[in-house]
Amino acid sequence: MIKAVIFDLGNTLVRESDGQVLPNAIETLRELKKDYKIALISNTLPQTTAEKVHQILREAQLLDFFDVVVVSSEVGVSKPDPQIFSLTLKKLGVKPEEAIMVGNTISTDIFGGNRVGMKTVLLQQSKDYKRSEWENPTHTINSLKELLVVI
Repeated sequence: MIKAVIFDLGNTLVRESDGQVLPNAIETLRELKKDYKIALISNTLPQTTAEKVHQILREAQLLDFFDVVVVSSEVGVSKPDPQIFSLTLKKLGVKPEEAIMVGNTISTDIFGGNRVGMKTVLLQQSKDYKRSEWENPTHTINSLKELLVVI
């Protein structure tokens, strides 16, 4: 049974180019928050602080949806390293099989989530993905709105 949903930030919830919230992000998070714990794992540049990620989330009016926010520059490992996923799962108090990783990048979000035993959902922005066994998402969606159906 799924107890938690973990999101990537850039180009999954917020457009990296301009910081705008992606379509259906707020509505999807609002619905998920009713039944699931919600976390964020963000790969950042070494000089980007957790406070900067929190600021982005606040400005996008998304911060209050998250029970846990894990920032790579703060914890010293980045996706797809299994440690960042395991740390997030531990903070949420759930097992890998009780969580879903949602992201737009196969090499970090999907590969990393799969390696620790999570279900994975690819927010597909391109049809040009080449996949290996570890890089096949459990589900593929074209809009965050579809996430509510696959969960």
